[in-house]
Amino acid sequence: MASFRNNTNADWLLDPLSPHLAAVYTLIACLAVLGNGMVITVILLRRQVFCSFTNRLILHQSIIDCLAGVMFFLHLVVINAKHISVSIEDTLKDQLVCRFLYSGFALWWVNVTSTYNLVMISLERFMATCHPVKHRNTWSAAKLKFAVGIAWATGFIYSAHFVFIAEPHQGHCRPTELVTSLKIFEASAVITIEYLVPMTILIYTYSQIIITLTKKSANPMNGPRNVMNKAKKNVLVTTLLIGVLFTVFWTPSEILYICQLFSGDWDILFYSLITSLLACNMLVNPIIYCFKYDHFRSELRNLVIGRCRRNRVEDGDAIPAPAAARRMNTNEAVISL
Repeated sequence: MASFRNNTNADWLLDPLSPHLAAVYTLIACLAVLGNGMVITVILLRRQVFCSFTNRLILHQSIIDCLAGVMFFLHLVVINAKHISVSIEDTLKDQLVCRFLYSGFALWWVNVTSTYNLVMISLERFMATCHPVKHRNTWSAAKLKFAVGIAWATGFIYSAHFVFIAEPHQGHCRPTELVTSLKIFEASAVITIEYLVPMTILIYTYSQIIITLTKKSANPMNGPRNVMNKAKKNVLVTTLLIGVLFTVFWTPSEILYICQLFSGDWDILFYSLITSLLACNMLVNPIIYCFKYDHFRSELRNLVIGRCRRNRVEDGDAIPAPAAARRMNTNEAVISL
């Protein structure tokens, strides 16, 4: 089991992944893959009723989080990249392993892409609520492709800096030594792109949505009718809750990053807890859909009930009514003889 004392980077590299922590990471990854896989299946099987712009972004969010769950499991459990060994010759292969595998380049690419897809969802809800006419006229299939591309491009551009944060040294990878000014620049860029920008957009869009709905509700011209129908309110509540949980899961990770960057010390237990908390962001969205998104819940229930009914018919070898009637008549004839 890993030591829970404060370790330097070199000491931490020598601590193996404990079985308990590996089990926790595996459980999180499995729940993320299964939960998001369920969402993907339901939306694809019912794509006629999940054809709106928001639902397509939700489908994209589930695809990203499912992929993130797989990569999380491979990176932290199967490969255990933080404890990977390289040769002492400092070859090109060693450089690639340290700069792309050890640093978590692909894992963070997917994580930040997930974040900015949430931003796209909030912007779409903002336009649909605050500027409905413009939303209907401009948010087309081409805009959907643009939103998806922006999310992936932002994640890739952000993760590019991971190529420079690790290097091979005496048979293992180690964090690159940076002067204080570069540390400050890196920390500022990371916090801004990874946390402050998405948080600012999420807070602004949802606050504007709430203000707009409040004004419309208070306007006597609207009369007793609902400002938004129940379905739109349900989608808004669902996406707002997703944004709130993003804040809950990501804030401790950002605080830990700043503390570690300037202190150079690792608290293994605290780091493991924060990593697990951050990873929960991959699996929480399907839970929200099941409990808060009425449309998704009803379609999931219809699929499950429909499948169960088909299984009962197949297992029971049910006989159609006309055939059953003929069999009864035959039996009656035999008895009468």
